[in-house]
Amino acid sequence: MKTYINIIALLIAFNFAQAQDIQYVSAENGLVVRDNPSRGAKRVAKLDYGTQIEITEYSQLKLDVIDNGEKISGEWVKIKTSNTPEKVKVGYVFNGFLTNTELKKRLKINFDEFIITIDSLNAYHIESTNETEKDTISMGIELGETPERKTIRVQHLQDFSKIQIFQKHENSITIMNEGPHCDLVNWKHYKSSWRPLKLISKHHKFITNSYSEKDWNNFITVNIDDVKAAVKKSCGEHWSNLLKGAKSLKDYHLGVSISKIYLRIVMTDLDGNKIEKIIVFQIPMGC
Repeated sequence: MKTYINIIALLIAFNFAQAQDIQYVSAENGLVVRDNPSRGAKRVAKLDYGTQIEITEYSQLKLDVIDNGEKISGEWVKIKTSNTPEKVKVGYVFNGFLTNTELKKRLKINFDEFIITIDSLNAYHIESTNETEKDTISMGIELGETPERKTIRVQHLQDFSKIQIFQKHENSITIMNEGPHCDLVNWKHYKSSWRPLKLISKHHKFITNSYSEKDWNNFITVNIDDVKAAVKKSCGEHWSNLLKGAKSLKDYHLGVSISKIYLRIVMTDLDGNKIEKIIVFQIPMGC
């Protein structure tokens, strides 16, 4: 019996030794990785907020950092990572900006002048071959996701005097048939005006606007026969036949929904010149 207990104790000790020390990057603007535990050491990568890392060694080299007027104490730790865009495998970081609490990574959108990050939004980049849209980035999102009421941050990469963010939306007509739908995203639209986003922190943190049911249903005045002709041209005979008895956009099979949400970031440099970039979110319709 004693031997059995000793074996159990050894297994517990072995499993404890093998347990990973997993932590997450909590630095708002990312955490620098260096090749040695020193501020003067070579910088090998920068890990985004929410990145999962494993601590493999505590150096006992203490360090104090002043962040926004607050003193943060910690030490240099050796870490390794996997599945990160930077592909860094090992290095040293300051653990004052690490946490045991799992953090969700933020959506990151890169421009030359600044980086935009958005909390809790799963989105993917849509490639564009249109040279006239070089200052515009299009993003697709999954059904059920929305960029409304999200915290958005601007990490500036050059000096500036002012940063503003504006938001607007675009509504389109959709034709629904118990699940399947056809959307007239290349026909006529209702387009709202630009509204400024509320600044919720002096550190360039904003919150995106949300929309009411009325906002989702707004549309311009259109002739129903023109709608039917557009449906026949864009969607085909089957969808056109669904609308034979329709007299307005409120009739069954027809609907209006937000198809795009735009963010316009305006940075004013120290000389008064304005730099404008646009992010377009393609919103799933027909639901």
